Amino acid sequence: KLKQKKWKCQNENCNYFLTDQFSFVDKNRRVTNATDILIVQAFKDFNLSARQIAKTFHITDTYALNTFDRYVDMPRLKLPFALCIDEVNLSIPIKYKYALILQDFSTGEPVDMVISRRKEITEPYFANIPRVERYMVKYVISDMYAPYQKYVDTYFPNALPVVDSFHVIKLITQKLNNYLVRLKRKFKERDLRILAEKQAHTYKKLILRESKELYLLRTKRWIILANSDSINYRAKAYRDPHFAHSYMYVSDYENAFFEMDPNLKHLRDLKEIYVKFNKSYAGNPEGARLELEKVIDTYLKSGYAMFEEIAMALKDYKGAIINSFILIEKMDKNGIQIKTRLSNGPMESLNRVPKDMRRHARGYRNFDHIRNRFLYAERKNAAILAVPKPIAEVHLKTGVKRGPYKKKRIPRFCVDDI
Repeated sequence: KLKQKKWKCQNENCNYFLTDQFSFVDKNRRVTNATDILIVQAFKDFNLSARQIAKTFHITDTYALNTFDRYVDMPRLKLPFALCIDEVNLSIPIKYKYALILQDFSTGEPVDMVISRRKEITEPYFANIPRVERYMVKYVISDMYAPYQKYVDTYFPNALPVVDSFHVIKLITQKLNNYLVRLKRKFKERDLRILAEKQAHTYKKLILRESKELYLLRTKRWIILANSDSINYRAKAYRDPHFAHSYMYVSDYENAFFEMDPNLKHLRDLKEIYVKFNKSYAGNPEGARLELEKVIDTYLKSGYAMFEEIAMALKDYKGAIINSFILIEKMDKNGIQIKTRLSNGPMESLNRVPKDMRRHARGYRNFDHIRNRFLYAERKNAAILAVPKPIAEVHLKTGVKRGPYKKKRIPRFCVDDI
């Protein structure tokens, strides 16, 4: 707290007064000049909401937001040679649902955030980037969203499309999970039918108890969906009341699945074929090309419709999948030069930041603000403006008339009440 002194001339005809002046506080301000910089630095932590920051500095939420917007205006970074692309749902009340995020694969820093992934937005956005800069991009890494694959031919003609291996395995796992959901529905209908038959022969109200099959499909589904290498078969056994209080190991649950539906063993083995292929050809794209042809042929001859659909998807994205086995050099978080496969893994980690920001703030209404804060928080050496913008330029005017304050009234007491 700063106490400011004022001196007044004792001459009644003068009335001249003099006030203390401080170099670190401008006129008509209630905070120091350094407080604005501290407020902007506090926004570096994306886990903090504007309300939490305002409470720390004893200011209003509006002042904190306006201060950040005045000092921060993040530009787009230069396009890297390996560019990651993905979308994020910001739930901003505008006509665009998904924002587009561009990331540098080598450094992990966000290049930019675009308000939408729609063609009407991305086409003029990429067209405004100099052609020489776009032609320097060598790899465009994305998921299996078809428009992203077309970016290469449209905007980056010298680049190779790369489909992240995680999304291919995710596709296979999703298909297998859908099969388990249908299987669970079938056993539930069976249990309901048996219950109805029993109810017809008694006046008591019977309760549907969870069968062994439904219990497995509800709690142990991960045994089928997880990769075999990541399952700990040596985990400690425990008594399971759904299996007559017998000691059950992971392998016992696995065998129970295969007895329940023999197709599950074949389906999981087919999934493991691609998982093994994905781990075996890093740095050997040509070897991956030959092996992928065998995987596609195996899936087409499997006799299962879901794996035939997966085989067709692998055919459509074959070239981009093979490119994911290329190794490039990059710096790890400790500054050590390493070789790694092209993937959208860094993007999947970066993508959660806007989601966390939205959750902590209970949603956003201003895209420019969340874009600037996201880029400011995730760039290592993010600079702020030397001359802040005027308040009239950044203050968000909604056009809605502000209602009256609902202050808590403190009752007044008189002498008779005491």
